[in-house]
Amino acid sequence: MALEVGERIGDYQVVAILGAGGMGKVYKVRNTISERVEAMKVLLPNLQSDPELADRFMREIKVQASLEHPNIAALHTALRIDNQLLMVMEFVEGRSIEDGMQNGPLPIDFALDCISQVLSALSYAHSHGVIHRDIKPANMMVAQGGVVKLMDFGIARMTQEKKLTQTGRTVGSLYYMSPEQIQGANLDARSDLYSLGVSLYEMVTGRRPFQGDSDYSIMAAHLQQQAVPPIQLDPRLPDVLNEIIMMSIAKDPAQRFQSADAFKAAVDGVRRTLSGATAQPAAMAPPRATPFTPPPSGAAVTPATGGRRGLYIALGCVLTLAVLGVAALEGPKLFRTSADTSGAGVSPPAQVAPAPEAAPATVSESAPQSAAPPAGSAVEQPGVIRAPAPSAAAAITKPVPIPGRVTHTPVTTRALPPVQRVPALAEPAQPLAQRPPAPPAPVVDTARLQAVAAQQERLMTLASRVNAVRTSLSNLQRSQQAQGLGLRGDITASQSRMEYQMDQAEGAVKAGDPAAARRSLDAAEREVDKLENFLGL
Repeated sequence: MALEVGERIGDYQVVAILGAGGMGKVYKVRNTISERVEAMKVLLPNLQSDPELADRFMREIKVQASLEHPNIAALHTALRIDNQLLMVMEFVEGRSIEDGMQNGPLPIDFALDCISQVLSALSYAHSHGVIHRDIKPANMMVAQGGVVKLMDFGIARMTQEKKLTQTGRTVGSLYYMSPEQIQGANLDARSDLYSLGVSLYEMVTGRRPFQGDSDYSIMAAHLQQQAVPPIQLDPRLPDVLNEIIMMSIAKDPAQRFQSADAFKAAVDGVRRTLSGATAQPAAMAPPRATPFTPPPSGAAVTPATGGRRGLYIALGCVLTLAVLGVAALEGPKLFRTSADTSGAGVSPPAQVAPAPEAAPATVSESAPQSAAPPAGSAVEQPGVIRAPAPSAAAAITKPVPIPGRVTHTPVTTRALPPVQRVPALAEPAQPLAQRPPAPPAPVVDTARLQAVAAQQERLMTLASRVNAVRTSLSNLQRSQQAQGLGLRGDITASQSRMEYQMDQAEGAVKAGDPAAARRSLDAAEREVDKLENFLGL
């Protein structure tokens, strides 16, 4: 069935032609009922007459319909119209990674981010028993927001099983096929990881690791040829990334990453190293905000005074309390001094004549002259010597005698000067003595952080070898159990020591102790070497 733009099929109207795959043609369509834009894949006309292939296509539809993951293009529905099998899928607005590499290799951080998302999708699919079998940059779509969608689950494998020997049918995918897929062996998740490793090689170098002039030469290169390390093509690539790529495209599946999660952990480790996340010290975290303390009830908050208003208020309160304290301590002394001077002729406090109205002007010679308050004013208090501003303390500690009259400060409650409002200070003369010293600025140990990052890279690299040893030992143990045998005791003990030292190394890296991590990794590597020699790895 060949559809044209504007043509309708069922409840869908064709908006554009997106392309053709190995088994079908893909259209951009609009649902005339829901108005949702979707992608429709139609089985090629020359394959409709093959009932077996149509049935297998239907089984693949059911498999993909069971996968729900943010990095997998969703299958919305499948239907038959006019005896034609159709797949209606999520329409992904974006470009494929293959299109993005038209101008050369991709930036390393972007390439690793895309691969990490694809590995997340593969981990989910593999856990559901689904092997993609056609991993390549053309099947990785980068949507808006940088989200990567994995496309075309299972389609390529169906074509290859029947058309592998026909020229032009699988050339596009041959560059990414695993050796076991070329040989027709039973495939597992490690085949997808090989294809993804080939894709990552191409994404960061701009060229494929295995090339040839014909299908046969390409397949022979996958089976026999050793790829040039990508770091030789681009010396700027990190060493650990070079090791990850070379491990992912190993000929023997046992030498590769054994799961998508292990592959993703290694890739994410390189991403953290490149972004500097692993070297960020705790001291560089943003300062915590000072908690807000509400003002007292009835107090007015004036934004214009800023943060100094509270300091000025506190200073005023302290000064007022100091004045009251000095008055309480010095009042009895002044009374005794006045009594000694006047002798027996001193009148009791109650008989002291009130001071004349002009008396406040004689308190301080430097004080400015001011008019006397009106008679009967509420401010006027007999027997109270009121000091002019700004020196309230001087009026208490330095009484001025008036000629011809014995004066003193009565030791009564009324003799204490009333509390006066202290004007706000323009600026504190010096910091408070009680203010704690500022903490010293944190010192970042750059050398230590770099040492921890180096040990973390080494841990990731050694973890790949450990996974291969685990898998080989597990396979050997199952084989021997079938014969009623078991692993040698020294091999079992060596494996236990390897696992223990790897756990210790991981804990030391997390604790930021590069020396302890190095010791544990050295011990773990000795056990890995021993086990690899035993297994012939």
